[in-house]
Formats: sequence, structure tokens, C-alpha cells
Amino acid sequence: MKVLLVEDSLEDSLLLVRELVRGGYRLEHRRVETAEGMRRALQDNKWDVVISDYRMPAFDALGALHILHESGEDIPFIIVSGKIGEDLAVAAMKSGANDYLMKGNLARLVPVVERELREAEERKAHRLTQEKVSRGKAEWESVFDAVSDLIIITDNEGVISRCNGRVFSYFPGGYGAILGKRIDEVFFGSELPEGKVFRFLHMQGETEEDIRFPNLSGWYNVASYPMRIEGNDRAGFVHIIKDITKRREVEEEKRTSDRELLTLYAVAFRLQYTKGVEKVMGDLLFQLHNMLQMDFSCIHLFEGGERLKMRASLGLSAPFEKAMKTLPADAEWTKLAQGGRPFLGEEPDSRFPEKAKKAAVAMGLHSWCTVPLKIGQEVMGVMTVGTISGRNYSDRDVFLLCSIAGQLAVLIDNYSLYDKMKEKAEELYKSKMELKENLQKVKRANIELGRLNTAKNNFIGIASHELKTPITSIMGGVEFLLKYSGIPMTPEQHNIFSSVYEGTVQLRKLVEDLLSISRIEAQGPLAQKKPANLIQLCREVHDLFALPLSERHIAVKITGEESAVPVDEGFVTLAVRNLMENAIKFTRDGGEVRLIGRTLKHARLKELTPLVRQFYSSFPNNIAAVKSYYLLQVSDNGIGIPADERVRVFDKFYGVGDIAHHSSGDTAFMSKGSGLGLSIVRGIMDAHEGVVWVEEAEGGGSTFSLLFPQE
Repeated sequence: MKVLLVEDSLEDSLLLVRELVRGGYRLEHRRVETAEGMRRALQDNKWDVVISDYRMPAFDALGALHILHESGEDIPFIIVSGKIGEDLAVAAMKSGANDYLMKGNLARLVPVVERELREAEERKAHRLTQEKVSRGKAEWESVFDAVSDLIIITDNEGVISRCNGRVFSYFPGGYGAILGKRIDEVFFGSELPEGKVFRFLHMQGETEEDIRFPNLSGWYNVASYPMRIEGNDRAGFVHIIKDITKRREVEEEKRTSDRELLTLYAVAFRLQYTKGVEKVMGDLLFQLHNMLQMDFSCIHLFEGGERLKMRASLGLSAPFEKAMKTLPADAEWTKLAQGGRPFLGEEPDSRFPEKAKKAAVAMGLHSWCTVPLKIGQEVMGVMTVGTISGRNYSDRDVFLLCSIAGQLAVLIDNYSLYDKMKEKAEELYKSKMELKENLQKVKRANIELGRLNTAKNNFIGIASHELKTPITSIMGGVEFLLKYSGIPMTPEQHNIFSSVYEGTVQLRKLVEDLLSISRIEAQGPLAQKKPANLIQLCREVHDLFALPLSERHIAVKITGEESAVPVDEGFVTLAVRNLMENAIKFTRDGGEVRLIGRTLKHARLKELTPLVRQFYSSFPNNIAAVKSYYLLQVSDNGIGIPADERVRVFDKFYGVGDIAHHSSGDTAFMSKGSGLGLSIVRGIMDAHEGVVWVEEAEGGGSTFSLLFPQE
């Protein structure tokens, strides 16, 4: 328990604390002896009870009571004094003290405190209950006024005693306009309702039909319920008046929309006929008469883009139909139709041709409407409907008729397209038959080409194989005569034998290339892979070209990672030899050839993709998917390859530039080759599930790149 002690004597306060502790309380207490100290204590903490001495040198119990009341706290205030007269005690009680006792009789302290705490708790509970009741009443009042329906409470005689705030929405005078008046008079005025609308006994709850009140606009629904108060079984009635005007409007809109949708559906169903456009137009007019209560209708279409001709009609008199059968281009009706906008009237007027106007009057035509048949901005004709009743066409009617006319225009256009399509279909059928015959011829030609290609490959393979033996004999004989026979020769004779030897070497190279390309085309090279050091392999190939390299003073640099790469050594040796031979051929004397190898991670393929896709459209999907690759590059500073020819150099028998500029040597500058070397390189890379491409080297020349999967 939290106790605030207003006491100037420390000893007396300790006695009070001891007495309360003996009574079973665990205390939190504070002693003050001035007004300022008490104010600060009330601000700093919440106290359960205040025990005050009556008189102190600088303060007294009445002053303490005054400060407590200023704070607004409801805390029991008990006076404990050494001596206090009866009149002073009564005055203190009147000022708000809950009890008083003498310091010489502290035995009453604990019971008094317990009683006052209990009563304080009861007062607090009562106060909270009253606050809830007040808040609930205020909330109910707010809800009552916030309800969107008009709520009126009457006594048994129908006199209005109360209503909610919605009254201002219906009666400009607000509460004053209806309170104290009879409810029937408020809503019906001097007119008596057919039924006793606001009588609960006759209503039995909510009305089953919608009601209109003479003094209010719109539609309403009324529900009446008896209101019972304890001790009074017939205290009055509660009437709930719901404004259903919007609902009625929505329902009316729905009925109108349903009618329009049903009309559009029926029209669309009729427009599915395929018995000709004349039949469709007649059925459409018949449907409009049934769905929209039309009496007359007709459809005109433009002929030659100028005059109007009636193509369908229903309900027209013979004179009117005759007068409107064909309308010339200069007629007012035709000009209005060409404008592509609806036009209408409530009786026949000057827009009708004179004879048609008279016939329309005789026919009883009252209101009429003409809408265009058009697709986009193209007007195909017009549709006219009319009635003999007093009904006039609204904007909504015109919109519906325009929608129907738009569907009909599309159908008419489709029929025209259908006729054209039939002609095109016949032409396509003839073309299809011719194409079928041509495809059969192409198929037979492909079969024959395949047979000839197989025969060609077989011939090349046999011929090349048979040529190798005599070529070897010729080379051996000529080489013996030149180098080892010791036979004296004139310079002319030596030059002739040297030319024969060089030509035979070139012929042997051509035969070897033909054998390689023939094997690739026949079944594809079957690579026998095993780990190999490609840098060492490049050095071995370099040794094969030691003589031409030294004669032409071309430097070769071979560097790179000497890691093991799974390859077919024979195939890769052939590929590197072809690339190095080309580099020597197309590099001027004193030039340089570089062979570099390094490992690439799979992620680096993204950087190469734009370049390599010029040679392989599906890169990197066309190569083996592994974690790393080995890139071997052969670069030179020679004449280079034009950008528009780089992709084609890998085709068979393709030579860069004008062949007439090539010399006839084997490894001399720009010497002519077979045009098969790079095609063989590409076939070898395909066998290794790798790729090859060429790009311009830094500083000029060409760089050929071989990309091998390492796993």
C-alpha cells in the first residue's frame, strides 16, 4: 500500500508506519510537511491513502485537503491528531476528510484504512460504470444519427417524439419540421394513404412493396416495429424508412440493359446465317420489330459509292418503298447518309424525298431514326426504323441502333471479303498443287544429290589414296636427283627439278586435305582424346616449318600455360599445322607469328559470346558445358582478312582475295592453297565439342582462336 504521510513529526510518522505494518501491509510511504511538498508528492506518484496530522507549524489538514481536491484525485483522507475538538473534526469531515482518530488510539487505524480503501474502490468502480454508461449513450446517439436510413419514433397515436439526423436530408426544417406532428401528415399531407403505412398492427414488419410519398421525391420502403420500455408494454413505434430510389433506378437500368443485351444477342444470332446477305438483312429487320417494337424499317446500301439502293424492308407501304427504292447522289437523304452520323425526327420532314414524305404521312409514320452502316470512317449505307406511336427515340435508342448497324456493316463487309477469299482460295489451291509437284521434284533431286555426294566422297577417298603412292615415288625420285645423286646439272635443269619437287609437295598437301575433308564429311572425325600439352605440341609443329621460317626470317613465339588438355593429338597437330602454315603464307618476310595458350573459366564465355556468335549462332549452347576451357590462339602481323570474309574462310575451297595475286609456292608469301585447311580445322573443333573463330589481331594481321573443353 502506498501511503502519503502529512506529518511534521518523524517519530509520529514512524508510529503510524509501524501500526500499518503490524496490520499486515507492505508499505511504500513518503512524509511531507508543507503544501509544496504535498503537491510534488501527488505529481510524482499515485497514492492509496493520505494520513495527515491536523495542525503543523507550516501546514494543516484543511490545507492538505484543499491541495488533494485541486489534484482531482479520489484518495481516502484520514486525520490522525494528538488532540482535536469535536467542532474541528466536524469541519474537517465537511471539508472532505473521510475519518479522524486520535494518536492515542491507533488501534482503529488499520480498520479505518481498510474501510476507506474498500469504499474508495467502490466509488472508483461506480465512477467507471457511470463513465461507460455515458460513453455508451454518446456512442448510441452517434450511431443513431449516422444510420443512412431515416428513423422516426412515435407514440401509440403516431405523434413523432424523436428522429435521427437523416431528417435534414429530407426535410429542410430539420427536427422542427416534424417533431410533435403526426407521421401520416408529415409524409402524406392532406392525402390519406391507401393503407395505414405507419401502423405496426397493419404492417407486420417491413412492407413488401415500394412506396412513393406525396411530400418526398423518390421511392421508399418502410418497416415499423413496436417499442417496449420496462413497465410500459405499448410505449410507441419505431419506423425505419429506407430510401430505395437508387435501387429502383439501378433495377430500371438493369431492365433496360437486359432488353438491349437480349436484342444484341438475338441480332448477333441472326447475323450468323450464311444464306446470303439479303436473307440476313431481312431476318435482322424482323428481329428488330419483335424486340424493339418497331413498325417500319429498311436498309439502304451505297452502289458505286454514290447512290443509295434499298436492299431490305419490313412494314413499308408500297408507295413509300417505291419512292425510297433508289435515291440519287444529290438527294438530301443520300448526302446525310454520306456524313456517317445518325439523323432522326418526330415526323416526316423535308429531308424525305417529296413522294416519300407524302407516302410516309399516309403510312402513319410518326417518329423515325436513321443510323449509318460503317466500318471505321467508311460508310456502306444506312438503316432506318420508325413507329406510328407517340414514342420518340432517345440517345440510348440511337446508341443501341448504331451498335446493331455496326454489326451488320461488319457482316456485309465479311460477305464481300468472303467472295474475294473464295477466289483467292481457288488460286491458293492451284498453287498448292503446283508446290506439291515441285516439292516432289526437289525431294527426288535431293535424293540424287545425296547419292552423287556419296559417290563424290568415295571417289575423292579412292583417288586420294591411289595418288599417294605415285606422289611419294615422284617426290623420292626428284629429291634423290636433287640432293644425293651427284649428277651434274645445268642451272636450268636444277630449277626444273626444284619446281617439280615443290609442285609434288603441294600436290601431296592437297591429297592429304582431300582425304581429311572426305573423312569428316563421310562420318565426322572420331576424336581419340587423351591429356596433352598443347604448348609442347605447338613447338613440335614449329619444327616442321623451320626451313621456310628461316628463309623468310619470320619469328615464332610460343608461350602460355602448359596444362594438360584432353584432345586427339593427331587432329590437333593437323589443325595447328594448318593455322601456322596459313600464318606463314600471309605474313611478309621479317614478320612475326605468336602462339599463346591459357585457361578460361566458364563465366568468361559471356564476354566472347558477341564475337563467337558471328561464327556459331547457338554459342555457347553448341559446345560442351564444363567448368573451364583452354584457349589456343595463333596470331600473325600479316595482311589480315577483310571483316566481310572472316566467316566464309571456314567454307570449303574458299580463298581470300583475288586468287590471281597468290603465288604458286607452298609456304612463300601469299602462296595459293587448296582452300580446305580452315574447313578441316573447323571439323576438328566440332569433333572436340569446341569452336574456332578469327578476328583482327592487335596492330594488324589475324588471330585464329581454338577453344577446347578441359573436362
